[in-house]
Amino acid sequence: MIEPAELSWRKGQPYSATFQDIYHDADGVGEVERVFLGPADFERLLDQGRPIVVGELGFGTGLNFAVLSRHCLARGVPLHFVSFEVAPIAPADFRQLVAARRATEPVYAELSHLYPPLLPGWHRRSLAGGSIQLSLYWGSAAEGLKHLGRQRQAMDLWLLDGFAPDRNPDMWSAELLTAIAGTATRGSRVTTFTSAGRVRRGLTAAGFDMRRVDQRPHKRESLAGTFTGTGLAAHGRPERVCVVGAGIAGAAVARNLAEQGVTVQVLEAEREPATGASSIPATVMHPRLHHDGSAPAALKAIAYAHAVAATRSLDYGAETGLRRTGALQIPSANFPAERLALVAERYGPTGLGVELVDAQTAREIAGDRRLVLDGPALWFPDACVVDTPRFTRTLLDHPRIELQTGTRLRDWPEQPTVLACGMAARGFTGAAFLELGTVTGQLDLIPRGDGALSNLNVAVTGRGYLAPMDAATVGVGATYEYEPWPAGEASAANLKHVQRLLGDAYDPNGSSTEYTKAVRCVSSDRNPVVGPLVSLEGNEDSHRLVSVGHGSMGTVSSHLAASLVSATLTGQFEPLEARLLELVTSTRFRNRQARRGYRFGAES
Repeated sequence: MIEPAELSWRKGQPYSATFQDIYHDADGVGEVERVFLGPADFERLLDQGRPIVVGELGFGTGLNFAVLSRHCLARGVPLHFVSFEVAPIAPADFRQLVAARRATEPVYAELSHLYPPLLPGWHRRSLAGGSIQLSLYWGSAAEGLKHLGRQRQAMDLWLLDGFAPDRNPDMWSAELLTAIAGTATRGSRVTTFTSAGRVRRGLTAAGFDMRRVDQRPHKRESLAGTFTGTGLAAHGRPERVCVVGAGIAGAAVARNLAEQGVTVQVLEAEREPATGASSIPATVMHPRLHHDGSAPAALKAIAYAHAVAATRSLDYGAETGLRRTGALQIPSANFPAERLALVAERYGPTGLGVELVDAQTAREIAGDRRLVLDGPALWFPDACVVDTPRFTRTLLDHPRIELQTGTRLRDWPEQPTVLACGMAARGFTGAAFLELGTVTGQLDLIPRGDGALSNLNVAVTGRGYLAPMDAATVGVGATYEYEPWPAGEASAANLKHVQRLLGDAYDPNGSSTEYTKAVRCVSSDRNPVVGPLVSLEGNEDSHRLVSVGHGSMGTVSSHLAASLVSATLTGQFEPLEARLLELVTSTRFRNRQARRGYRFGAES
């Protein structure tokens, strides 16, 4: 967890006790216009009509972002806003703070529901139907700026809005100002509230032609400048992208790109979308968090927060295949009560949405007092029951997405392409090295009747899962079969989950069930494989990408994967810290194969 700001109030204005300074003037909106947008000639950028990329030091209350978003939405100009904050406002405080601002700055209403938890690192959020992209880095700006080395789209404008240099000197170092210049191109602008001489000299040394801006009677002056170096070359986004595979992974990539204005052709080998692992009609969007602070644990937490935000922009209900029921994670052999308590201790204060509840409270949440629980449970209020085929179709329902079924490709098309077709990805040139395998899973559909399952209204995970599908049916699953089991054996294993939860209140032998089987694609290390393919020589191909190997976590990991893939295709940096990005890139297989040969993949 990253330490939040010590927020207080001075004469009705938000005040940082951490840095002993106000966040902005009483007329905050006027200050944004006067100090940041006017001197940058922001209208000039809007007149160009192309997507705008803005960087900011000091997200604070999000006021700069809100004002810029309002201007861009009014003109129909897409915006990518990248901001850094070492002491973010806690989620609960942020929701309270913006409540009064929604009327004048409409983006706050959406942002209050998408605001990231206090997890260090990158958080990317999509607002206003995708026309506004927000990338927030919780942590040191100097550390976060290192990741912008993969940004190929130059920043059009930087807003330097950290607290005063004498109160927050780390935000104004020469190294940091030089890093900012590394993201600029000729003509990029910078504006800042401070007029400190060392800031002006630092920006001049970094390549900006600086000038003083008269700010009287509010203050004496501020600074504005224009980058005069060559900087980054212009980078255009593709007009069309091909996605191979119409499961949830491919649909998430297609939707993310389409919302950013890219036309996407989705090619599916089967006669309809959502086959394979995406054919399971009841899965649970639940993260299986770990408390140990490792990179894999951090990846799961970030991916879950991303998935919750990504699905919030869609309607919940039977039509979309997404039901926000919440989920209870009960103790199990791998996750005893002690470990669940440690998970709650680590993530509860972050605002991620996880809470440890006692057995009685868990029964009340579940709607059934007969649940057999031998200890406390974790409550995830934002978890969803997902009708995966229906939800996949919801993601594909966008005017910029062209779905073509019954089309089996043998190799790469000419346009930039993303493989989201599971094991079939290895059949493409240059992809045979991917270390992928399969695991079969079975879901049993149990009628509620008027007995033991009649009142269950939330998902229950921990010993398999129970997923309330509708008023008549509960999904029970899902098995993890390295070699396919007989259907009857898989059903018996699933029904034991129900009996463990309900004890004598449920007789598995008296249940007549239907079932569905699906094959999941998994990687050799059980992390998804996301991003550009890498050649034997170590070169990335930014036009040939993958999103595969999501296993049983596709409802969680596919959304973050989609952001990573679309970032590469559109020239943005991937919104993931380097240590986490290493877990999902295909480079990891090349590195392992160079050390110990091809145990799983094949040379290609």
